[in-house]
Amino acid sequence: MTHDLFRQDAYLTECTATVVRADAQGVVLDRTVFYPLGGGQAGDAGVLVLADGAELPIADTRKIKDAEGGVTNEILHLCPPDGHELLSKLKQGDT
Repeated sequence: MTHDLFRQDAYLTECTATVVRADAQGVVLDRTVFYPLGGGQAGDAGVLVLADGAELPIADTRKIKDAEGGVTNEILHLCPPDGHELLSKLKQGDT
């Protein structure tokens, strides 16, 4: 489950988070300030600054759907193709 910090403070622009999982699609964090696609509003884009200072670009943010197509409480941060090299280095538990 991703704790959606933007619901508590819509002006929040940064936070510390831990990687729940990362794969070819993108990264799921335990908490985020990125607002996901929904209700006619585009998902947020921006960058994730990794522990080593590298910046992982985020092209879009979406809620993950389960096998039946229902929306879950996890938010996927999608990377553009040029971010996949950094994405592949992320592991569960990274901050």
